Amino acid sequence: MKLFVQTLFAISALVFGFVLGVRYETRIESLNEIQTLVHVQKDKLAELREDNLRLHTIVTVREFLDQARLRLPRNTVDDIAASVYRASTRYNVPPEMILAVIRIESAFDVNAQSNKGAVGLMQLLPSTAQEIAQELRIDWPGESILRDPSANIEMGTYYLTKLIGQFNNLSVALAAYNHGPARISELSEANADLPMGYSEKVLSYYAP
Repeated sequence: MKLFVQTLFAISALVFGFVLGVRYETRIESLNEIQTLVHVQKDKLAELREDNLRLHTIVTVREFLDQARLRLPRNTVDDIAASVYRASTRYNVPPEMILAVIRIESAFDVNAQSNKGAVGLMQLLPSTAQEIAQELRIDWPGESILRDPSANIEMGTYYLTKLIGQFNNLSVALAAYNHGPARISELSEANADLPMGYSEKVLSYYAP
């Protein structure tokens, strides 16, 4: 009788342990399913945010062009919008800021060239752009690359973020973008008035 009771107790313990084990595994599987679902939802939300920003950038480009009464080929508009979106997300600069600089610098003329030799949408000097290309590890075939919206906008946006970091002030960074950081640093050290006309023009179009 004693052996029977012990055997019954052992069987009961095994059954109870099995049930607990099944419940535990079920719970673990349930938690894993929940975690998987959370990751999937987060990925979907990230994709929705990216799609929203991409769409917002396209709309903003078209608004800038409408305000300037400019009509560009659709593929050019698409190239500019895609380039602005990539640069905006990569360097954490609002698309409106990039577009404001483009409007003042080149009026969205991909082939624009200033009398000082600055080229492209964001009007970069080839000497400056070559240094930036080296920092970004972009192949430098010559100034012709500055007529490519993607390369020009990436280098121009990167350069602007460097200046913002250097001067810790958006208006002053914009002045440096236009007049050169060496000139602005020289004036700042001399406690002289900074030329802020360019900054004011850009910021007048900047409405994030």
